[in-house]
Amino acid sequence: MNKRLVIIVWIGFLLLLFGVTIPKMENFIQYSESVAGVPTPEDVTIEHYNFFLFSTYTPFVHDEYGITHLGTLGQFFPISEGQFDQPFWLEWLR
Repeated sequence: MNKRLVIIVWIGFLLLLFGVTIPKMENFIQYSESVAGVPTPEDVTIEHYNFFLFSTYTPFVHDEYGITHLGTLGQFFPISEGQFDQPFWLEWLR
């Protein structure tokens, strides 16, 4: 019984940690500007999908999608090399 309780508490802690540390849109804009070294242009829109444990951010400009970033634990991880359409797995998770 004690092992189960420890595992449940540990999983609950991890879920809470992931949920609380999801980066916000402002964090992504600051991140992308620091990586690019220039401010984000006015004509760039950022598609943001918020899930319970992570978020994805994809710049969209001139009918083309840029590099999709996974935002979790207060950091951003690129999960694509840039594409001309939305990642297929985002359609499934909506």
